[in-house]
Amino acid sequence: KCAFFSALFFRLIAHHKAAVAMDVAVALAKRRQRHRLPQPRLGSRIAMLFVVGTCSFAGIALFVGPPASADPPASAQRAASAISSPVAASAAATLAIAMSSEAASAALGPAPSGVNMMPESQQAAIVIAIFVALAVLTALTVGPVFGGVRSLLPEGWFANWRRTWPILGAFYMAAGVSHFTAEEAFEAIYPPAGTWGFWYLPGSAQFHVQWTGVAEIAGGSGLFLGAIAWAAAEALGKEPPAWLRSLPGLAALGLFVLTWVVTPANVYMFTHGAQMVGLTPGDAAIPVTFHAVRGVLQVVLLSLLWGYYEAFGPGNEASSDSASGGSVSSA
Repeated sequence: KCAFFSALFFRLIAHHKAAVAMDVAVALAKRRQRHRLPQPRLGSRIAMLFVVGTCSFAGIALFVGPPASADPPASAQRAASAISSPVAASAAATLAIAMSSEAASAALGPAPSGVNMMPESQQAAIVIAIFVALAVLTALTVGPVFGGVRSLLPEGWFANWRRTWPILGAFYMAAGVSHFTAEEAFEAIYPPAGTWGFWYLPGSAQFHVQWTGVAEIAGGSGLFLGAIAWAAAEALGKEPPAWLRSLPGLAALGLFVLTWVVTPANVYMFTHGAQMVGLTPGDAAIPVTFHAVRGVLQVVLLSLLWGYYEAFGPGNEASSDSASGGSVSSA
């Protein structure tokens, strides 16, 4: 009943929001013309677009159904077929999403962490805590930890070590290719709709596996091959163009963001014991200790990507220096 009346409420809003928005826009236009109000500034427009886009995305995520290739439970199909009202059908679709999430969790069984056996409110709190911990540890690594390492090493050693970081791009390229060579394994660790009580992302698991694979290949190529091209140009005594000097740093920033984007799949493996079938040793759930080690490695990875962007991104001090030699200040 709660799902039914909630869907009814949001359906009524959906039917009337376009007309209300149009009336408000016309009224504001008339008022601005009458009183000659100043046009909103660029920052205000960006903020408005951000709020509208976020709300639109949330609305789509709340009402998006399961992927076309994934059949909902039989009970949800019978409920939807027995209801002819569009409002009730929306409620049945929302119920099907929740039931599919519960079915997926039940099929996996209790995870080694035990998180998927907890109430969804506790699961959500644990997931949020994981992301906060990753962010805090990354900030500490980029700042005090890297600063301490730089002070302990002889002058210039840290800068020379930092120029080897683009080799991470090669690993991202290989990982991106594996999104297509082992696509089903990556789809198995994509959180289904309703996971943790708040995960409602439009698009199928296959879609997200494929686009993140393409992004990893592109970002890895920009970081690894871009740094090689930069070093080769200077080795030949030629001045690299500005776009080439900026490419590795921008690619590192893109991979930094992409790593955060794919983190929910890693968290899903921890909270629900999801397995990369064919890749996970023995096709068994990964122990909690392994997830802890992977979390530490992810902090290091995020820190290296952000540190390289700070050093060689557009407008940064080290971007005017060589990617393969020369002295770099400790900024």
